[in-house]
Amino acid sequence: MQSRARGLVLGACLIALAGCAGQRISTDYSPSVGFTQYRTFALVSRPDSASHELLDDRVRNAVEAQLASKGLSETNREGADLYVGYGVVDRRHKEIYTSGYGGGWGGWGWGGWGWRRWGGVAWPTSLESNVETYTDGTVIVTLMDAKTHKVVWQGQADGVIGLPVSNPAKATRSIDEAVSKIFAKYPPPSA
Repeated sequence: MQSRARGLVLGACLIALAGCAGQRISTDYSPSVGFTQYRTFALVSRPDSASHELLDDRVRNAVEAQLASKGLSETNREGADLYVGYGVVDRRHKEIYTSGYGGGWGGWGWGGWGWRRWGGVAWPTSLESNVETYTDGTVIVTLMDAKTHKVVWQGQADGVIGLPVSNPAKATRSIDEAVSKIFAKYPPPSA
């Protein structure tokens, strides 16, 4: 009994770790830019709607904290070296699962809609399709040079939170962790 309980706990831990490791973090940057020139930033993003204000606050706080930890100071737009855009993308995905019942190489069999006769060809007697729709919250951060108005760095973390948010504390932790992982790759290595 104890070994079974240990096995279940170990299995749950491995599944949890696999879920954390599965978050894809990607960054891109302009290799011709010297990132040491940037000392100040201004946040320029606004929530898409009033319903996203709380989500916006979470991402904004995480981005501000990470930029401060990198030695950058927040200022107004006129004095900024970088404009910082950020947000959570609400992507809708559809998965279609199709399964067939029955089939074979000849004879009689149960096929979901009743007994069927077939011969010589393997084929399902009925198909069932399930369509599953879900939303994936991807956090994106973009840094733009304030003088040239060109994007110099961008990072994103896929699948950070589920929308709509059902657990605010968990959403805040997930966003903080994701933004931290994104900024682990800033500044990029010198070319």
